[in-house]
Amino acid sequence: MATNIYRKRLAGIRALMKKKGLDALIVPSSDPHLGEYVPDHWRAIRWLTGFTGSTGNVVITQKFAGLWTDSRYFIQATDQLMNSGFELVRLRIPHTPEHIEWLTDKVKKEGRVGADGRLISAGMARQLSDTFETKGIRLDLRSDLITPLWKDRPPLPAEKAFTHQVKFAGETRKEKISRIRERMAAMKADWQLLTATDD
Repeated sequence: MATNIYRKRLAGIRALMKKKGLDALIVPSSDPHLGEYVPDHWRAIRWLTGFTGSTGNVVITQKFAGLWTDSRYFIQATDQLMNSGFELVRLRIPHTPEHIEWLTDKVKKEGRVGADGRLISAGMARQLSDTFETKGIRLDLRSDLITPLWKDRPPLPAEKAFTHQVKFAGETRKEKISRIRERMAAMKADWQLLTATDD
């Protein structure tokens, strides 16, 4: 019964892809802060495939749907993806996004690959764009196809920020900032941008 839900969601994604003229869609496991452990609102891969691991990339075409993840999750993903319409693609090299090479090989020239640009770093967007450009593939970073289909999506977190106590943090905020500034000075850096909420 549950697997039928994932197959229906996959069919819904494919219908939207066809409507928008996309040959492939990338769904990353991150949130707009590019974190690995994300709030339920951003756990699109879990909603789409049933896979509950913390990291991975889903790639969907009209004929294939796969989840790229690392060896921590091979057994779990094999079990959770069973009969879902999604295949496990085992990452062979840590920290290497092999789905990019797969897409470059499979998507036709002048094809379009979509992704939700809010969930991809600037560096990854450049890598995708540069790699695809060599094959004449276009990248569309305005392709959020999850939101229109995820009707019971959990709301965004609304908890108030709070100060982490020193007994848990190990040192004060002032001490941490001072250490960062010392390192910045040694590197001759003027700015340090932090985006991940755990940072």
